[in-house]
Amino acid sequence: VSGVYEYAYKSNYFNPNFYTDYTRAFGDHNMKVMLGYQSEWLHQRSFTAQQKNMISGIPTLNTTTSDPSVTGGPATWSTAGFFGRLNYDYKGRYLFEANLRYDGSSRFTREKRWNLFPSFSFGWNIAQEGFWASMQKHINTLKLRASWGQLGNQNTDNWYPFYQTIPYKTKNGNWLVNGQKPNVAEDPALISALLTWEKNRTWEIGLDWGAFNNRLTGSFDYFQRKTFDMVGPAPELPDVLGTAVPNVNNLDMTSKGWELTLGWRDHINDFFYGADLMLSDNQVVIDRYPNAAKDLSQTYYKGAHLGDIWGYVTEGMAKTQEEMDAHLKNANQDALGSNWRAGDIMYKDLNGDKKVNSGKSTYDDMGD
Repeated sequence: VSGVYEYAYKSNYFNPNFYTDYTRAFGDHNMKVMLGYQSEWLHQRSFTAQQKNMISGIPTLNTTTSDPSVTGGPATWSTAGFFGRLNYDYKGRYLFEANLRYDGSSRFTREKRWNLFPSFSFGWNIAQEGFWASMQKHINTLKLRASWGQLGNQNTDNWYPFYQTIPYKTKNGNWLVNGQKPNVAEDPALISALLTWEKNRTWEIGLDWGAFNNRLTGSFDYFQRKTFDMVGPAPELPDVLGTAVPNVNNLDMTSKGWELTLGWRDHINDFFYGADLMLSDNQVVIDRYPNAAKDLSQTYYKGAHLGDIWGYVTEGMAKTQEEMDAHLKNANQDALGSNWRAGDIMYKDLNGDKKVNSGKSTYDDMGD
């Protein structure tokens, strides 16, 4: 079937930033203050039209005759934020920075729209201390640092997650009225007016060093990040609800780990070379999610580690039918299949009930 499809899209994005700073030195004390404002505004409009059955070789909507379809409309979102920063150092030895942001997003209701996000960091340049002078020729750089901060995430799949909208479709009914399909509307999906910012709270401590005229460099960091009010998968509710469950801020999780970086830079006459080694470890644990039964069919439950892999443990492949029959007497695996023969996999009975299955598929009764 021939047809014509036309699409038009227009987008306007504004991102003004205003800030001012002030720097002042008092002897060995140095200070800098910055204040600013930032805003984002995106407005877009789209238009789509299509129609089938071309009646000429000119591909325009005017030269098609049936099944017209028109969609489109505007959409917009905006953010605003006020921020400030204070920097201080004494002789380049003791470093301090404080940041404060107050951000608002159009994606939440007025009561949940604004949030305050502070952060602080401290550094101690140990190599600049007088007591380190005797070590300078061996270890040129040594800096201890620590930080704590909170940031917010306002990105949602839906730009208007707290508005109920009625789905409306033209000529979509299942019956004919006056020879045509009628327009139809559906009940709106449930929404949560409590939806608000996701918040990440992170603290970190680190050490940087450089030795042998900074040919050997390295750093070590240990961090812990807690995410509060994350928009997790919708919780399960009884079927009597009769509709999809809305997304809510129902998930807290903790991520912690460490990172080690080592580097070597040197040269032999005019030949320069270098090498880097990086090693890290990280794990994420769920602290809160409405899955009291710890149903393993859901991604999250309290105490779960992201990346966990659930599966059955094998005992190898049966070399003969007699070996498979002997195995099935002590580990009936009919829940996984039937007609087990030589060459098939034999699965372990881990809980000792002489059956291989997933139990109730919960953390407390996971079977095998």
